[in-house]
Amino acid sequence: MSHEPRIKFCGVTHPADVETCIRAGAWAVGAVMTPNGPRALGMDDARAVMAEVPDGVERVGVFVQPAPEQVEQAVGECRLTRVQLHGVDDIDAIARTCGVPVTVAIPLEGPESIARGDALHCDLVLFDAAVPGAHGGTGVRADWGLLEARRPSRAFALAGGLTPEVVGDAVRRVRPDVLDVSSGVEGGVVGRKDAARVMAFAAEARRAAMEVAA
Repeated sequence: MSHEPRIKFCGVTHPADVETCIRAGAWAVGAVMTPNGPRALGMDDARAVMAEVPDGVERVGVFVQPAPEQVEQAVGECRLTRVQLHGVDDIDAIARTCGVPVTVAIPLEGPESIARGDALHCDLVLFDAAVPGAHGGTGVRADWGLLEARRPSRAFALAGGLTPEVVGDAVRRVRPDVLDVSSGVEGGVVGRKDAARVMAFAAEARRAAMEVAA
């Protein structure tokens, strides 16, 4: 990866945290818009978060097994520019109705996960840690070795256990096109981003990218 890494700060739950992510150079800000989970937001709260995201930065709604009409409504009400889908079988049905680029999350369970990602018809594939019963935000590190052994043939994002302490190694070893971080830049409150950790994450990622490019 010779370019500066794109970073998505996900699981943002408070409008005040958006500014910190933007100052760190966020490519995208994500809000979890599924009914369950510690970072899940209702429509009103998600709308408030996304209202703080300036044009030019991706506004991403994260959904787990949603109905197409749920995604379509959220795109319109929250001015989403991208949706991220977890646990969805009929991706095309949502892609046809939502009208924005689609990221599809795949648990990184083995080489077959990478093959599946290569074959998907979507804008971006996100490889995340495989945690039974969970769909992201667990803080569990993905198996980077799988991506080192078989690099995807398409652009991809990496999530799962990324923190300021390990993101440099992730960039050097895996060379993802996008870094997706949620719990790894939180402080003592779930869902609230810690400004120092957000800035450190971005700085370490960029430092590693420069080393790779040198």
